[in-house]
Amino acid sequence: MLYLSMQDPDLENNGTTVRVGAFVKNLARMYDVSLVHMAGAGHRVDPEIEARFRDRDNRLGLADRVRVEFSKPGYFLFSPALFRAADRLLRARRFDVLLADYGLAGIYGRILAARHSVPLIYSSHNVEYRLYWTQRFSDPRRGLLTPFVFWAERAACKEAALVVAISEGDRKAYTRWIPDERIEMLPQGFDPELFNPFYPAPPNSPAIVLFVGSFRDGYNLQAGEAVVRQIAPAVSRLRSDVIFRLVGAGAPTEWAGGNVEVAGFVDDIAPEYRRANLILAPMPYGAGMATKVVQGLAFGKTVLTTEGGAGSIPRRFRQMVVAPLEQFPAEILRLLAASASVDSDDAAALRAEFGWPELMSRLQQRLERVLPERPTMREGIHSR
Repeated sequence: MLYLSMQDPDLENNGTTVRVGAFVKNLARMYDVSLVHMAGAGHRVDPEIEARFRDRDNRLGLADRVRVEFSKPGYFLFSPALFRAADRLLRARRFDVLLADYGLAGIYGRILAARHSVPLIYSSHNVEYRLYWTQRFSDPRRGLLTPFVFWAERAACKEAALVVAISEGDRKAYTRWIPDERIEMLPQGFDPELFNPFYPAPPNSPAIVLFVGSFRDGYNLQAGEAVVRQIAPAVSRLRSDVIFRLVGAGAPTEWAGGNVEVAGFVDDIAPEYRRANLILAPMPYGAGMATKVVQGLAFGKTVLTTEGGAGSIPRRFRQMVVAPLEQFPAEILRLLAASASVDSDDAAALRAEFGWPELMSRLQQRLERVLPERPTMREGIHSR
């Protein structure tokens, strides 16, 4: 498998890179995977962070990989360096399948699959052109790029032997372009060995209310502003031992103060979830499936979110509480008083729906069905 991505799977500093990293790592356990990707995650990452995370112990288990330096024109329009790197590999050896992951990677996938007669899998994290159109209010450039992204996404879907969607809503959107039988829905997932509710409960005071995300994303930045300017002050007037902790790259340092802590990027997110008493996802809008919500539920936490933050996550999980933003202060106080800091009742159901072992097993079975004429692919399966 040649895996082509616009994101760096080593970094895991936002939901997209978390998903790419999980796909690459799990697929490399089943197939011989060569990876071509752009460094960074939609933006240039701090060099010290990138160096610290780069291919630690070859944890992804790849046959080989090629990194291309990040550039904004390359990321948002077209990267000749990324295209040439993938093209060289396809010329040098035989691949049974090409997987293009995330957004404009579909452009390269469509061209390369046709040029080298390799079946294409297009992995989508959201209906990208719709997200661009939504973001036009905060960044007018996104609005200008929407027609280009629409064309790229539709062209990739039409070329692909299989399209992987992240939600049923996205799946339905893609059926306007291709038949439903060419689409597989795989939600955002988690590793149940690392993300689970089987650990000692944290203390109830001080109560930690956690908000995780890349604050370079507009919806997280807006949500962070709401936490700092509206929610945290309202809560502190009624309960002084509540601390709002914001974890993720790009959070403005001036947010820190009073009952707000700004941790910035952390190497290991798991201790942050375990110590938290409540998880927030107050985004005004969203796309795909919020990783912070899925991960919070996996850790047995109650997650308070907006409709935009909940997105396509099923409402049947009782630990997910959906409320309008103006009700967050009252809901935070109520949930801290009434909810356990760790609740394992939904653990089995969450693993069945969102656990990466279950999700990747489904994807493997689908790949074997969609490419039955490629026996070398089945022969290439191995365990590591």
